[in-house]
Amino acid sequence: MKRFLEECDRVYPLCKGVKDEIGLNPELGSEEERASALLAGALRDAGFQVEYPFHGMHTAFKAVYRAGVGGGVVAFLAEYDALPRVGHGCGHNIIAACSLGAGLALSRVMEEVGGEVWVVGTPAEEGHGPYGGAKVSMAEGGVFDGVDVCLMAHPMPGTSIASTGFLAVSGVSIEFEGRSAHAAADAHNGANALNAAVLTYMAVHANRQQLRRDADPVIHGIITEGGVASNVIPDRACLRFGVRSSDDGYIPELVEMVSNCARGAALATGCKVSIESSRGLRSSIPNRVLEGVITDVWDFLGHPYQDPEEVARTPPGGSTDFADVTHVVPGIHPMIGVGEADVAMHSAEFAERTLGAEGDQAVLLGIKTLGLAALEVLCDEALRREVWEEFRRRKGGV
Repeated sequence: MKRFLEECDRVYPLCKGVKDEIGLNPELGSEEERASALLAGALRDAGFQVEYPFHGMHTAFKAVYRAGVGGGVVAFLAEYDALPRVGHGCGHNIIAACSLGAGLALSRVMEEVGGEVWVVGTPAEEGHGPYGGAKVSMAEGGVFDGVDVCLMAHPMPGTSIASTGFLAVSGVSIEFEGRSAHAAADAHNGANALNAAVLTYMAVHANRQQLRRDADPVIHGIITEGGVASNVIPDRACLRFGVRSSDDGYIPELVEMVSNCARGAALATGCKVSIESSRGLRSSIPNRVLEGVITDVWDFLGHPYQDPEEVARTPPGGSTDFADVTHVVPGIHPMIGVGEADVAMHSAEFAERTLGAEGDQAVLLGIKTLGLAALEVLCDEALRREVWEEFRRRKGGV
């Protein structure tokens, strides 16, 4: 234990530099050439066997280090994509540095422990570009077959959370086709696509009261296009919605409700409508055994965290492709506090915070949190069985 913590301290300066390098040079999903090369290179230099590009994605990689006799297999997942305009307002530069550091530190004690440690670079968690939600195709494609546990740490403002639920999500894109006409002299010859879009937006809003409260439904949307000049009746308008729920089976019903709102608006305004929905992401399968491993680690490190029972009573609010991973292998996704809860996630202010002293501290904590948790999994075969027993039990009830 002491030696492992010393190794965490030794790899920290490199990982802080990686965190800052990625943070100062944000790249959108599917375009993370600089970040992925930096991470893959650091792992290759440390003796990992690196596949890069990986799984048909030029900014994905898989790095494996095996040593010793027997043991289990743990995988640290790295994210490194940024948000448009905001940069690393979701802190993926910290995520990448934590997974890198945990993998490096663990590899230095693997001769004594035995087993395999993986670091897997997963592009485009924010959904941008052709690799959007890369973990979904990885999970479906068998990338994590043979892994005992997948781990990653995500930063957040405020007090840390050992485990939190994630909502299933699907996107709905709507396009209305109307007829343009002069908005004053010839309006009767037009079909107003913007009116159809506005009616759709309000119809969705009118349905919120009737949504199932037990399923934690969330519907959010924007009008992305609504005309080019105020004196021309718009012949094209577009909307984009996201529908979320803790119940995967409720998502198709929500998608159909949004779609019906659009169909009704098209009928009311004399427009044509086309609707496309994405498959989206699944809700997460929790693992209380792994949650207990994380809280034990934080107790050992003296790190404060929110009461897990209170967190469990709080409806989940976000979504991530890591949730799809938890349907094929046990996983844990602790949220590490970075400063006070006085800024919002997905903000420029939080992106700036990741580059300061609080972001530095989060990297060191994340390395130790993930590394110590993985070390326990690797060293304790009975724990691995317990983790998988809960996984199979919960998956059987999904």
